[in-house]
Amino acid sequence: MKTGRPPFARGFRRLWTATTVSGLGDGVRTIALSLFAAALTRDPFLVSLVTVAGRLPWICVGPFAGALADRVDRWRALWLCDGVRTVVLTGFVALSALDQVTITVLAVTAFTLTSVQALADNLSQAVVRDVVGPGSLDAANSRLLGGQFLAIEFVGTPLGTALFLVSPTLPFAVDAVTFLLSAVLVFGLRGRGSRPAGGDGGFSLRALGAGTASGFRRLFGHSLLRTLCLIAGLLNFALVGVVGIVVLYAFEVLRLDSTEYSVMLVVIALGGLGGLLLAPRITRAFGRGTALQLAFGICPIPFAVAGSTSNALVAAGAFAVVGASVSLVNVAATTLRQTLIPPDLFGSVNGAYRSVVNGLSPLGGLAGGVFADRLGLRSPFFIAAGLLLVAGAFAVPRLTNARVAAAESSATCDRPRTHDPAQGH
Repeated sequence: MKTGRPPFARGFRRLWTATTVSGLGDGVRTIALSLFAAALTRDPFLVSLVTVAGRLPWICVGPFAGALADRVDRWRALWLCDGVRTVVLTGFVALSALDQVTITVLAVTAFTLTSVQALADNLSQAVVRDVVGPGSLDAANSRLLGGQFLAIEFVGTPLGTALFLVSPTLPFAVDAVTFLLSAVLVFGLRGRGSRPAGGDGGFSLRALGAGTASGFRRLFGHSLLRTLCLIAGLLNFALVGVVGIVVLYAFEVLRLDSTEYSVMLVVIALGGLGGLLLAPRITRAFGRGTALQLAFGICPIPFAVAGSTSNALVAAGAFAVVGASVSLVNVAATTLRQTLIPPDLFGSVNGAYRSVVNGLSPLGGLAGGVFADRLGLRSPFFIAAGLLLVAGAFAVPRLTNARVAAAESSATCDRPRTHDPAQGH
């Protein structure tokens, strides 16, 4: 019988709504940046610069953003991040209205927004404990990531395309409004752990550098987090290596037209959404370690299947399985980091983790393009399958339920008893 008690603290709904709304803006903006770049020039190198500029912050800003997250009031910094992005986008809208947008402006805007996002994403993961209440972290992360996924993949991308066709300025105006709404929703939410003890270290470059270095040391000094980080990074490397050439694979190998390719992308997105929705049940039924073993263990198979087939339905099904596996990894890995990393150090260690995982993505894209050019469009799939098979053989035995439980027990014993998250208002 249901008790009527809400599964999460009251502030969780506002955090979920804020992250979902801002995710909608991210989806709108991402596709609009690509379309804007293509409208300005047909030079592939110049167009690619906008994409590269949007990924670089994960490598050169992400680690320092993580250290900064340990030195600020996290809830206040979260809504300030939304405020900054609103201002940046408002400036871009003004330049667009004046017909002053260039490739350089697009690249700088993409770099700036992703730099702020690196901090905001870290903050939003750090404050989840403050609003979980009686609910589970797996369920909370599933809902937060699921809301963002739906907003970006199913609403933001098609909406951004439609808005751009009306006016190139319109998608960015909508994006600015979404960040403003997100800031309003987050404003006023607080928790007792919102100001980490690390904030006493100040904001000097030396302090941030020390915090960043400490985050990497703690990450790679923890055997379970190190294993998880490396295999998740390799999965991202393999995934982006395939994603970078999948449109050519669809047209030339599967012989799809544009409409059929769009349908295939929807099928893949549905697989990812299914993984997000099922993740809490899988982890509850089998344990977080087994869930990670299952996700990493399955991944080589659909990559190999997709590389072997010329049947669009088989390929779409394989991609959907990959999407589901990646979503399961994201939920389980996020919860594990929130459980194992001390709250006061979450920003720096999580920043190091995300820098490694996200930093490998542009290398994967480059490698996938080179292999596809030299060895054919099927080769990135087989290389991804082989890489993940070897990595899985090494890592999967180290991600058992027993090892995860031991690490969680040790983290609980080491955690200060004074950290008692309060619900938002």
